[in-house]
Formats: sequence, C-alpha cells, structure tokens
Amino acid sequence: MGRELRLPCDLKFGCPPGEDLAGEDYVTTLRRKMDDIHDRVRVNIQVASDRMKEAYDVRAEGGGYQAGDVNPQRRRGLSPKLQNSWEGPYEILALISDIIYRIKKSSGGKPRVVHFNRLTPFAGNNHDASVRTMTAPTEMSFEEFMSEYSTNRKVRYGVTSEEQRDLFQVPNEFALAHCVAQDLKMSRGIAATFKQRFGRVDELRDQKPEVGEVVQLGEDKTGRNILYLITKELSYQQPTYQDVWASLVDLRDALLSQNITKLAIPKLACGLDGLNWRVIRSMLEVIFRFTGIKILVCTFSPAKPTTDKTVDCYFYRRSSCKKGDLCGYRHDTMVPTHSETDMSLRRGQCDENYTQTT
Repeated sequence: MGRELRLPCDLKFGCPPGEDLAGEDYVTTLRRKMDDIHDRVRVNIQVASDRMKEAYDVRAEGGGYQAGDVNPQRRRGLSPKLQNSWEGPYEILALISDIIYRIKKSSGGKPRVVHFNRLTPFAGNNHDASVRTMTAPTEMSFEEFMSEYSTNRKVRYGVTSEEQRDLFQVPNEFALAHCVAQDLKMSRGIAATFKQRFGRVDELRDQKPEVGEVVQLGEDKTGRNILYLITKELSYQQPTYQDVWASLVDLRDALLSQNITKLAIPKLACGLDGLNWRVIRSMLEVIFRFTGIKILVCTFSPAKPTTDKTVDCYFYRRSSCKKGDLCGYRHDTMVPTHSETDMSLRRGQCDENYTQTT
C-alpha cells in the first residue's frame, strides 16, 4: 500500500502467519474515521436545519389563522413571478400545528393540508362573500391598457378559454352575456337570438340602461342569469373600445356582487360591430384577472337549414350525401344538366337528343 518496502516474494506468497500488515491497518483506520466524520456531519446538518427553521417560523409575520377564515392559495406548477392572482378563496377548516393548516375551497372540493407559507390573507370573510378581490393589486385604467395592448399584443392570465360549442347549450351554472345597443332593438346577429329565446325586453327597458353599463334579466326557469352589455346608443352604430371597457368593468362588478364565477359569452363586439377580438379578449383577461371568474368563449354557430344555402351539393345529386341537414351545401331537387347526362359518352360519340349549331 506504499507504507513500507516489500520483496517480490512477499507480494507473490504473502506474509508469514501471525504477522500484521501495516497496509490493512491503515485502510481500516481510515474507513472508521471517515464513517465517524460522516455521522458527525449529518448530525450537525440536522441541528442547523432545525435551528434555521425555528428562527424562520418565529420571524414569520401575519400568522394566526383561525378556523373559518378565508384564504386564497397560489397555483401549483407556475412560478410565483408569473402569478398575478391567487386561487381561492379557501376556508381554514382546522389548525393542525402552528404552521400547518387544513383548508377547503369555498366553492367546494376536497380538503387539503398546506404550509403557512402557501397562504395569504383574503380581503373578506364568509359573511362578506361578495368581496372576492385582493386589495393589493391596482386596477389598470383604459388609457394604460390601450397604450400597452392596442397593438394586438396578446395577454393571457387564464381567465378566458375558447371552445367550439353552442352558447345556449352550456350548463346552467354559466351566466350568459352579450353586447346590445341602448335602444334594445336587438334585430340582428346573436342579439336577435337572445331576444327570441329570452324576451322580457320591457323588463330591460325599466332598468333605464346607459352606455357603459350592464342590465340583467333575473334567473329564468333554468336558474340562468342573462346579462346585457350596453356598448352603444343605436343599433346601427359601431361601439368604441372605451365603451366596451366600461361595460366589462360594470359586468365584473355585477358578477362579483352576485357571487357568479362562470360566464359564457360569444365573441363580444366582434361580429356586426367589427371590433378586434384580440383586443377585446385582452380586455377580459386584464379586467377579470384578480376575480377568480372563468369566462368561456363559445364560437360555434348552429347549422342553418339547407334551404338557405346557395351552392348545390355534388353528392346529393348522386344520392350519396351522408351529412343530411348538417351538410354545408344545398339539397334541393335539381334537373341534371346536359353535361351530366353525357358523362357516359366516350370521346367522339354524340348524343342523339343533343344538337349543336354554329
């Protein structure tokens, strides 16, 4: 082992019996000392860790949650730097220790056990459930929004989601909202569909709507809330982004006051009104980002009757169309053209019933 001189015969045949080898003693002693050092280091690390954790918990501020308090919680899997809003509110069910709590979401869900560091005070309590926003964030003004997002810059805070589905087939837990004019004529577009389905226009007029506000129909037979955003004075006019912004702010306040957390809408002010959907969606993300309200944007339009279509269906004329009323082409009874009757003729042949003049 490099500790003493050895002869070649000693290396080949070994040492005589009864003689100790200095090399083996050295390795054994070194291994014993390394194990002892390792054990001491592990003990010191554990002692230092306990001391640091105890000092951190003692200096922690804002503690002392009680059962029944409401607290939002950070979203897992997303960096805190990218989280401008909290999940919640969560209700404190029990105090397990000084820093461990059992919580449950106020809107329902399974209880969870979390550390004190993952909680923050909520601006409200169970007796004041209408208050759902944190007091710290400052609200962006319309001018600030337009200066930052009017150039089609996309902003997403997880508020909106788009799906190809019928707006009127969403579950009843979703409130519905769309844009109308102050005159409440609702004669075109999806506004006419709302008027036909829900009616009660006189009830809306009694609320004396103003541009930039929201009027609402009470719950219908299914328990659904219907909200109307007043974005312009007359039906033939085009709304401005500022009026749409004011209507969305009023919509947010109306939903919060009624504790509504799910909203289904079409693409607001982007059909006949002609505004840019990317800007409108950014408005929704910015205005609703601290509320916990989820907005479902429905982009599906039910198929129109085939009698309103102008292009003939190629497969229907040959009795092979399998789409029926969902087909995008017309299914009228048509007389075959001459070119179709001559499809079986070969080149150079002539139809007896067809003559050509020059």
